[in-house]
Amino acid sequence: MSKYDGLSIGLFGGSFNPAHAGHMHVAKCGLNPLGLDRVFWLATPQNPLKDKQPSYESRVETVRALGLPPRMEVSHMERDFGTQYTIDFIRRAQEAHPKTRFVFLMGADSFEQLPLWKDWHEITERIPIAVIARGGTGLAPKPSNTTALMMTDYRLPEDKAHELKNKPAPVWTFLTPPLNNLSSSSIRKAMAKRKTM
Repeated sequence: MSKYDGLSIGLFGGSFNPAHAGHMHVAKCGLNPLGLDRVFWLATPQNPLKDKQPSYESRVETVRALGLPPRMEVSHMERDFGTQYTIDFIRRAQEAHPKTRFVFLMGADSFEQLPLWKDWHEITERIPIAVIARGGTGLAPKPSNTTALMMTDYRLPEDKAHELKNKPAPVWTFLTPPLNNLSSSSIRKAMAKRKTM
């Protein structure tokens, strides 16, 4: 028995190097339109697609520094499971909490890279996915043609996004809230620039 039995929980993972308002934008857009009970922030111990990063603890602190609102919390599940890849983490999470309805939250930029992830097809077959538009100007950007086309038969219209948590995978939806252009790379560049001044 798990204390999360019966809950719908958004899994929001990332390097969070550092966590910033753009990440909070994605988390809030997932929490409310999807009608989730909670959102778990999961700092990846080491993203296989990125160079070596600052310590796990320091990146978790940047998440806490955002001042997480009610129904959001930092989760150490991924670290505690000792998994490196998303698919391995999802398998373990679903095994540990079989009565919890997990939804995977990701920015459109990550969705574009999904085919590069280990066993990405199994990810889509195991867990509903909510893709949130990020960045850009003008009209909300569309998700990657490659990934979206491969997943087109499983797309849930945005006006039915609140049903996602109750749908069996494979299923995904694309949310187009007001955009937030902030990125971790731009913050790191600004910090580096300040150090050289």
